Amino acid sequence: MTLALLDSDAYFGEMLSAYIRGSAFAERFRLKRFTAGEEGIRYLLEEREERIVLVHESWLPLPEEVFVHPAGAIVILSESAATGGILEYPVLCRYQPLDRLMSAVASHYNEYNAAVPLRGIRGTRVALLHSAAGGTGKTVTAVHMARRLALRGERVLMLCLERFASLPWFPDETGGDRESFSQLLYYARTNPAAAAGKLEGLVRRHPYGRFDYVPPAAEPREIEELGAEEASKLIEAIRASGLYDTLVVDTDSYAAGLSSALLRQADDILWLVTDDLVHLHKCSALMRSMQEQESPKAPWLSKVRFVLNRSTGAALNSFEDYGLKIRHRLPYVPEWKAASRIGQLHQAPAFEDAAGHLLEPVGTGAGV
Repeated sequence: MTLALLDSDAYFGEMLSAYIRGSAFAERFRLKRFTAGEEGIRYLLEEREERIVLVHESWLPLPEEVFVHPAGAIVILSESAATGGILEYPVLCRYQPLDRLMSAVASHYNEYNAAVPLRGIRGTRVALLHSAAGGTGKTVTAVHMARRLALRGERVLMLCLERFASLPWFPDETGGDRESFSQLLYYARTNPAAAAGKLEGLVRRHPYGRFDYVPPAAEPREIEELGAEEASKLIEAIRASGLYDTLVVDTDSYAAGLSSALLRQADDILWLVTDDLVHLHKCSALMRSMQEQESPKAPWLSKVRFVLNRSTGAALNSFEDYGLKIRHRLPYVPEWKAASRIGQLHQAPAFEDAAGHLLEPVGTGAGV
């Protein structure tokens, strides 16, 4: 897609051009820059290629002929933090992080051209973190795994589907992120194709992990009312966007129907367990129950890898007695026994390194 920038500020144009070339947006946009009014207007009037026009407010008003055949979408760049727009032409402040600016531009185009949305070209692998009960460390594992994948060059999205999300991990930078999950879920329910196009405008970049995330649900009720079909559509919409190499899904302990729907959508299932008698009994009972409900064999079973978290090296229980085969081990981090700030959960290189290897092949066969 051609991105035509009509802005007399050459420095801003050079900055935007350098950012696009070095980011994931390079897959989808080629930038054309115009700093002279006559040249830019001639381009708008004579060229009919599909495009998104970013025009600075100082260039307004544009000739009426431009709006007769816009051949794409028009976005107005403002010096101030203006919101809203003129009809279908939104006003965006150019003094904001460029990833936010570009995401807003792509999101607007997808809304304005819903029939042919602008998408990425990546095939998305879905890695789902699951457990029989809370407190096994799914979220901290998901964050460190996503961070390590992002540092390796992958584009990663984390989706938290916990009823009571671990909110300190997800800063509400703008104060308006609480509705992001609701909006994404609404589009997934009503128009999955539109959800794929809307995704880019709803995600945020994690300041520590360097991965993208959808701000978690503001109300537990949204997760409690999430149905199996809706959950499947949500995952499918993210896949359809083509924006991410890996989707990391942080789950909760749901009813069997919802759990099975999410497990079927996954390419890799990392099932966390702890070396605790009560927890292992719960895990074994849940596995039996879910397998019985999907007789003769749960289709997702071959994707399961059991991950022992908080491993100290010497096991107290026999996992085989519970029908579990441990494929990975994550080390016990004594400093995490209690934390007063989220930064304390950042500094654990050994844990992060182990989490970063969870999706690597470990041989064939399930961990069951």
